[in-house]
Amino acid sequence: MVPRPSGIVTLLTDFGHRDPYVGVMKGAVLRANPKAVLVDLGHEVPPQDVATGAFHVAAAIGRFPIGTVHVAVVDPGVGSARRALAVAACDGFWLAPDNGLLAAVLAQDAAAEVRALDAELLQLRDLSRTFHGRDLFAPVAGWLANGRYGFASLGPRIDDPAPGEVPFTGAPQVVHVDGFGNLITNVPARSLAGHARVELGGRSVPVHGTYADVRRGELLALVGSYGLLEVAENGGNAATRLGLQRGAPIRLAGG
Repeated sequence: MVPRPSGIVTLLTDFGHRDPYVGVMKGAVLRANPKAVLVDLGHEVPPQDVATGAFHVAAAIGRFPIGTVHVAVVDPGVGSARRALAVAACDGFWLAPDNGLLAAVLAQDAAAEVRALDAELLQLRDLSRTFHGRDLFAPVAGWLANGRYGFASLGPRIDDPAPGEVPFTGAPQVVHVDGFGNLITNVPARSLAGHARVELGGRSVPVHGTYADVRRGELLALVGSYGLLEVAENGGNAATRLGLQRGAPIRLAGG
């Protein structure tokens, strides 16, 4: 069932904050809907890194009021023939290029409805070939959030969105490195039962409940805020310490 829009719009991009791109994208949302409530999910996704963008999108699932409009723009194919998607799933709306950014959203809701944005139908004719975040996704988000367009009016329904990398599947491995250098894995908390250590990068790291369980400078594994196993250094940077990045394999060990 398509939810009622909440009026909230979240923004996730790889634009950073050096240039005015985020600001003018917000301006485009507000021109379409001056009453929109804007939330920055983040703008420091590494440039054109769709896999990291997909991880951040997944982190928003179930964390906002029902009917929130989520906009994700990590778009190495901007200006090409790639489609622009609108998805109704997981109690919200999701707008993104058709490049796998929404893989986790689609995987978590078998009843997801997917549409391809029709710019001409929406009377968006002067699109920059390099800035669909401002000229396409932002105004559509504003209109969807205030009800000017219903979800079914955004474009034709499709059943073949581009496949993407679902962040939490596959063999046990590091799937994200956060700004603190914590190595976040795809291992859920429930899989830790009976395991006391994590092996990665040639090291064996003990599992603890919190950072305070070890001395400053020591490595530990714990369940973080995503509900996933993380490897961290108390007061330091585990990724730098171990020389590991996304994709590094791990193994649960110890009884």
